[in-house]
Amino acid sequence: MRRTLQIVIALALLSMFITTPAMAASNEGLEWGVEVDDEFTYRFTITDPESEDTFDEGVNITVEAVPSMPADVFLWDDIPEVDLDIFYTNGTAVGLELLVLLGILYAGGHFVVPIGNFTHLSTLLEGYTLFTENTTIINTSSEWGASYHAEMDDERMEVRTTYLKSDGVLARYTFQVTNTTSGDTAGASFIRDGLGFDFMGWISENILIVGIGIGAIVLIGAVVCVKRR
Repeated sequence: MRRTLQIVIALALLSMFITTPAMAASNEGLEWGVEVDDEFTYRFTITDPESEDTFDEGVNITVEAVPSMPADVFLWDDIPEVDLDIFYTNGTAVGLELLVLLGILYAGGHFVVPIGNFTHLSTLLEGYTLFTENTTIINTSSEWGASYHAEMDDERMEVRTTYLKSDGVLARYTFQVTNTTSGDTAGASFIRDGLGFDFMGWISENILIVGIGIGAIVLIGAVVCVKRR
Protein backbone atom coordinates (compact mmCIF):
# COMPACT_ATOMS: atom_id res chain seq x y z
CA MET A 1 0.00 0.00 0.00
CA ARG A 2 2.82 2.36 0.89
CA ARG A 3 4.65 1.60 -2.35
CA THR A 4 1.47 2.25 -4.35
CA LEU A 5 1.06 5.62 -2.65
CA GLN A 6 4.66 6.53 -3.45
CA ILE A 7 4.12 5.69 -7.12
CA VAL A 8 0.95 7.83 -7.27
CA ILE A 9 2.74 10.78 -5.66
CA ALA A 10 5.72 10.38 -8.03
CA LEU A 11 3.45 10.36 -11.09
CA ALA A 12 1.56 13.40 -9.82
CA LEU A 13 4.81 15.34 -9.34
CA LEU A 14 6.09 14.25 -12.75
CA SER A 15 2.92 15.46 -14.46
CA MET A 16 3.52 18.94 -13.05
CA PHE A 17 6.75 19.25 -15.03
CA ILE A 18 5.55 17.73 -18.28
CA THR A 19 4.64 20.31 -20.93
CA THR A 20 1.64 19.37 -23.00
CA PRO A 21 2.44 18.91 -26.72
CA ALA A 22 0.22 21.81 -27.81
CA MET A 23 2.19 24.26 -25.69
CA ALA A 24 5.72 22.95 -26.37
CA ALA A 25 8.09 25.12 -28.41
CA SER A 26 9.93 23.99 -31.53
CA ASN A 27 13.72 23.87 -31.59
CA GLU A 28 13.59 27.26 -33.32
CA GLY A 29 11.64 28.75 -30.42
CA LEU A 30 8.23 28.80 -32.12
CA GLU A 31 5.27 28.19 -29.84
CA TRP A 32 1.55 28.89 -29.73
CA GLY A 33 0.30 32.00 -27.97
CA VAL A 34 -3.31 30.79 -27.76
CA GLU A 35 -5.22 28.19 -25.80
CA VAL A 36 -8.48 26.34 -26.32
CA ASP A 37 -11.55 28.54 -25.66
CA ASP A 38 -9.68 31.81 -26.24
CA GLU A 39 -12.10 34.27 -27.85
CA PHE A 40 -11.51 37.23 -30.16
CA THR A 41 -13.87 39.75 -31.76
CA TYR A 42 -13.50 41.59 -35.07
CA ARG A 43 -15.13 44.22 -37.26
CA PHE A 44 -15.71 42.91 -40.78
CA THR A 45 -16.50 45.44 -43.53
CA ILE A 46 -16.85 45.22 -47.30
CA THR A 47 -17.16 48.26 -49.57
CA ASP A 48 -18.17 48.32 -53.23
CA PRO A 49 -18.48 51.60 -55.18
CA GLU A 50 -21.12 49.99 -57.42
CA SER A 51 -23.36 49.21 -54.45
CA GLU A 52 -25.13 51.62 -52.12
CA ASP A 53 -24.98 49.10 -49.28
CA THR A 54 -21.91 48.64 -47.06
CA PHE A 55 -21.38 45.32 -45.35
CA ASP A 56 -20.46 45.91 -41.69
CA GLU A 57 -20.69 43.11 -39.13
CA GLY A 58 -19.10 41.98 -35.89
CA VAL A 59 -17.41 38.57 -35.89
CA ASN A 60 -16.60 36.25 -32.98
CA ILE A 61 -13.78 33.72 -33.19
CA THR A 62 -13.16 30.95 -30.66
CA VAL A 63 -10.14 28.63 -30.52
CA GLU A 64 -11.43 25.05 -30.79
CA ALA A 65 -8.16 23.08 -30.81
CA VAL A 66 -4.45 23.86 -30.66
CA PRO A 67 -2.22 21.34 -32.48
CA SER A 68 1.20 20.15 -31.36
CA MET A 69 4.09 22.26 -32.56
CA PRO A 70 6.58 20.17 -34.57
CA ALA A 71 10.04 19.79 -33.02
CA ASP A 72 11.55 21.29 -36.17
CA VAL A 73 9.89 23.82 -38.45
CA PHE A 74 11.98 24.04 -41.61
CA LEU A 75 9.26 25.18 -44.03
CA TRP A 76 6.24 27.46 -43.81
CA ASP A 77 4.03 24.51 -44.66
CA ASP A 78 5.32 22.71 -41.55
CA ILE A 79 3.27 25.10 -39.38
CA PRO A 80 0.02 23.35 -38.39
CA GLU A 81 -3.40 25.01 -38.39
CA VAL A 82 -5.19 26.10 -35.22
CA ASP A 83 -8.87 25.03 -35.37
CA LEU A 84 -11.28 27.94 -35.04
CA ASP A 85 -15.01 28.47 -34.78
CA ILE A 86 -16.10 31.60 -36.66
CA PHE A 87 -19.56 33.17 -36.49
CA TYR A 88 -21.17 36.59 -36.56
CA THR A 89 -21.76 38.39 -33.29
CA ASN A 90 -25.52 38.19 -33.90
CA GLY A 91 -25.23 34.38 -33.86
CA THR A 92 -25.62 33.69 -37.58
CA ALA A 93 -23.19 31.57 -39.55
CA VAL A 94 -20.65 33.17 -41.88
CA GLY A 95 -21.26 32.88 -45.62
CA LEU A 96 -19.45 33.19 -48.93
CA GLU A 97 -18.58 36.81 -48.10
CA LEU A 98 -15.73 35.39 -46.02
CA LEU A 99 -13.98 34.54 -49.31
CA VAL A 100 -12.65 38.11 -49.44
CA LEU A 101 -10.25 37.01 -46.68
CA LEU A 102 -8.44 34.75 -49.15
CA GLY A 103 -5.89 37.55 -49.46
CA ILE A 104 -4.45 36.22 -46.18
CA LEU A 105 -2.80 33.61 -48.44
CA TYR A 106 -0.26 36.27 -49.43
CA ALA A 107 0.87 36.31 -45.79
CA GLY A 108 0.98 32.53 -45.48
CA GLY A 109 -2.71 31.69 -45.19
CA HIS A 110 -2.92 31.20 -41.41
CA PHE A 111 -5.37 32.90 -39.08
CA VAL A 112 -3.05 32.14 -36.15
CA VAL A 113 0.75 31.98 -36.41
CA PRO A 114 3.27 30.84 -33.79
CA ILE A 115 5.08 33.39 -31.65
CA GLY A 116 8.51 33.36 -30.03
CA ASN A 117 10.83 33.78 -33.02
CA PHE A 118 9.58 36.22 -35.65
CA THR A 119 12.98 36.31 -37.34
CA HIS A 120 12.64 32.62 -38.14
CA LEU A 121 8.99 33.14 -39.07
CA SER A 122 10.06 35.81 -41.59
CA THR A 123 12.62 33.42 -43.09
CA LEU A 124 9.96 30.73 -43.45
CA LEU A 125 7.53 33.14 -45.12
CA GLU A 126 10.19 34.26 -47.59
CA GLY A 127 10.42 30.65 -48.77
CA TYR A 128 6.63 30.32 -49.06
CA THR A 129 5.11 29.57 -52.47
CA LEU A 130 3.19 32.85 -52.83
CA PHE A 131 6.02 35.08 -51.57
CA THR A 132 7.22 37.25 -54.47
CA GLU A 133 9.11 40.47 -55.12
CA ASN A 134 5.78 42.23 -54.54
CA THR A 135 5.60 40.94 -50.96
CA THR A 136 7.03 42.91 -48.03
CA ILE A 137 7.53 41.62 -44.50
CA ILE A 138 5.95 43.80 -41.80
CA ASN A 139 7.74 43.68 -38.46
CA THR A 140 6.93 46.36 -35.88
CA SER A 141 7.27 46.30 -32.12
CA SER A 142 3.76 44.86 -31.67
CA GLU A 143 2.74 43.31 -35.00
CA TRP A 144 4.19 40.98 -37.63
CA GLY A 145 2.90 40.07 -41.07
CA ALA A 146 3.19 40.92 -44.74
CA SER A 147 1.84 43.23 -47.42
CA TYR A 148 1.38 42.44 -51.09
CA HIS A 149 0.60 44.54 -54.14
CA ALA A 150 -0.02 43.85 -57.82
CA GLU A 151 -1.10 45.85 -60.85
CA MET A 152 -2.99 44.73 -63.94
CA ASP A 153 -4.16 47.13 -66.66
CA ASP A 154 -5.85 49.99 -64.78
CA GLU A 155 -6.29 48.21 -61.45
CA ARG A 156 -4.03 48.06 -58.43
CA MET A 157 -4.53 45.50 -55.66
CA GLU A 158 -3.11 45.90 -52.16
CA VAL A 159 -3.34 43.38 -49.34
CA ARG A 160 -2.02 43.86 -45.81
CA THR A 161 -2.12 41.18 -43.10
CA THR A 162 -0.67 41.47 -39.61
CA TYR A 163 -0.71 39.38 -36.43
CA LEU A 164 -0.23 40.48 -32.84
CA LYS A 165 3.17 39.40 -31.56
CA SER A 166 1.71 38.78 -28.12
CA ASP A 167 -0.54 35.89 -29.20
CA GLY A 168 -0.01 35.32 -32.94
CA VAL A 169 -3.68 35.88 -33.78
CA LEU A 170 -4.75 37.93 -36.80
CA ALA A 171 -4.77 41.62 -35.90
CA ARG A 172 -5.56 43.48 -39.11
CA TYR A 173 -6.44 42.45 -42.64
CA THR A 174 -7.15 44.94 -45.40
CA PHE A 175 -7.84 44.19 -49.05
CA GLN A 176 -8.20 47.00 -51.55
CA VAL A 177 -8.60 47.20 -55.33
CA THR A 178 -8.31 50.64 -56.92
CA ASN A 179 -9.19 51.64 -60.47
CA THR A 180 -6.30 53.94 -61.33
CA THR A 181 -8.35 55.61 -64.07
CA SER A 182 -11.58 56.40 -62.23
CA GLY A 183 -10.19 56.38 -58.70
CA ASP A 184 -12.96 54.02 -57.55
CA THR A 185 -11.95 51.74 -54.69
CA ALA A 186 -13.47 48.47 -53.51
CA GLY A 187 -12.20 46.40 -50.64
CA ALA A 188 -12.64 44.73 -47.31
CA SER A 189 -11.23 44.96 -43.81
CA PHE A 190 -11.17 42.52 -40.92
CA ILE A 191 -9.87 44.34 -37.86
CA ARG A 192 -9.56 42.99 -34.34
CA ASP A 193 -11.43 45.01 -31.72
CA GLY A 194 -9.51 47.23 -29.32
CA LEU A 195 -6.31 47.63 -31.33
CA GLY A 196 -6.41 51.34 -32.06
CA PHE A 197 -4.27 52.98 -34.75
CA ASP A 198 -1.14 51.07 -35.80
CA PHE A 199 1.21 54.06 -35.43
CA MET A 200 4.48 52.12 -35.76
CA GLY A 201 3.15 50.26 -38.79
CA TRP A 202 2.20 53.56 -40.42
CA ILE A 203 5.67 54.98 -39.78
CA SER A 204 7.42 51.93 -41.27
CA GLU A 205 5.28 52.08 -44.42
CA ASN A 206 5.57 55.87 -44.81
CA ILE A 207 9.18 56.37 -43.74
CA LEU A 208 9.87 58.71 -46.68
CA ILE A 209 6.98 61.00 -45.75
CA VAL A 210 8.03 60.92 -42.09
CA GLY A 211 11.62 61.77 -43.09
CA ILE A 212 10.48 64.71 -45.21
CA GLY A 213 8.26 65.92 -42.36
CA ILE A 214 11.09 65.75 -39.85
CA GLY A 215 13.41 67.51 -42.30
CA ALA A 216 10.85 70.29 -42.78
CA ILE A 217 10.48 70.74 -39.01
CA VAL A 218 14.27 70.97 -38.59
CA LEU A 219 14.51 73.48 -41.45
CA ILE A 220 11.73 75.65 -40.01
CA GLY A 221 13.40 75.52 -36.61
CA ALA A 222 16.71 76.59 -38.12
CA VAL A 223 15.08 79.51 -39.95
CA VAL A 224 13.36 80.67 -36.75
CA CYS A 225 16.64 80.52 -34.84
CA VAL A 226 18.44 82.57 -37.53
CA LYS A 227 15.71 85.24 -37.46
CA ARG A 228 15.96 85.57 -33.68
CA ARG A 229 19.67 86.36 -33.82
